[in-house]
Amino acid sequence: MDNLDYLRILSVAVPVYLTMGAGALARRTGLLKPEADTSLMKLSVMMLTPALIIERVVGNPAVMSLPPVLIAAGLGYGLVALGIALTYFVAPLIGLKKGEGRRTFSVACGLQNYGFVAIPIVTALFPDKGTLGVLFTFTLGVELACWTAGVGLLTGLDKAPWRLALNAPVITILISLLLNFTGLHAQVPQVAHNTFTMLGACAVPLAVLLIGASIADLWGQGAMQWKVAIVSPILRLGIIPVAFLLAAYHLPISLELKRVIVVQAAMPSAVFNIMIARLYGGHATTAVQVVIATTVVSCISTPLVIAWGLKLVGV
Repeated sequence: MDNLDYLRILSVAVPVYLTMGAGALARRTGLLKPEADTSLMKLSVMMLTPALIIERVVGNPAVMSLPPVLIAAGLGYGLVALGIALTYFVAPLIGLKKGEGRRTFSVACGLQNYGFVAIPIVTALFPDKGTLGVLFTFTLGVELACWTAGVGLLTGLDKAPWRLALNAPVITILISLLLNFTGLHAQVPQVAHNTFTMLGACAVPLAVLLIGASIADLWGQGAMQWKVAIVSPILRLGIIPVAFLLAAYHLPISLELKRVIVVQAAMPSAVFNIMIARLYGGHATTAVQVVIATTVVSCISTPLVIAWGLKLVGV
């Protein structure tokens, strides 16, 4: 591995984790109070993130036609569903049974932090507009996998809240793509782009601060299940990434999508998995431990996986 490549990626990843740490510090010192979380996260998801999506997708040459969008979304769905299925069959080997954390463990390991941790890393490594735009199309599939394969595993597919996949960011992505496909993207005035750029620049830092604050709240909750804490990083950050990297290496896909898949391969469990477990009958303690264990280990593993993965797939 090229040490310069690793050090460059490390320099990109470390600020993301330091920002999480700042969020945790803000929580511990009372600067960021829990009662502010809901309104701030709504602001990020409902206004700031859609602005970022519009700024990066509308007029993006990498997502101007339907086939590459479908490929990216299909891989987003397929890779997450594969990760969930793999961990579902591994879970009994560490003593997890249905009703005692098996399904939650599967969802938490299989669904990576595909948004607010990945976005700043992709932006810093690949400042061209194309790669981040492709990331957003990839997340279309991830969102669908979250609400079908993920929540469906907890509730039963017939009870899965599929309509929640049509949230504000997803609707914004679809509208932005429609503007591209119809040629109407050229009619968006520059002043609107400038406004979306300013608003979008706030989305990721705010969300990462809130992620750090949430992890600070969760730290130490429940008795530690050491098998979960040890095996979940092995699966989420060691074994599941192999499937991602094989897809990026073997499939005839665009350079931008290869980059996105490599970064996604290195991501820890999504903090959102804890909310999913709490809302849909999962085992919240298991989700908390998977999130914390994979996030801590990813501080070291994420730069390594990205550096090695980019070298492997030749990007």
